[in-house]
Amino acid sequence: MKALLPTLKENPRYILFKLISRKDIKTDDVKREVLFECRKYLGELGVSKANLKFIKYNSAEKQGILKTNSKMLEETKMSLILIQRLKNIKAKIEINKVSGMIKKLA
Repeated sequence: MKALLPTLKENPRYILFKLISRKDIKTDDVKREVLFECRKYLGELGVSKANLKFIKYNSAEKQGILKTNSKMLEETKMSLILIQRLKNIKAKIEINKVSGMIKKLA
């Protein structure tokens, strides 16, 4: 089997976001709720096109990294901005930085 041409490969983008809430939310809950809310706004087809993956979340700094496709970057950012509640706690997600390499976010 031949390898894919570079033009056919997917270009990932990594979104560094910060969670703003008054109460602490567990890492597993943040992961589940963020992916659920993105599925709510993008739909099943949009999430599969975006190839959305939750990379990591630091509960001490309330920052996380989400992986998406470059073609669905704007839609993914929009779905994150529209989040108002996580686990019935009023919360807001602020996008800090977007990069093509995960090392540049740190």
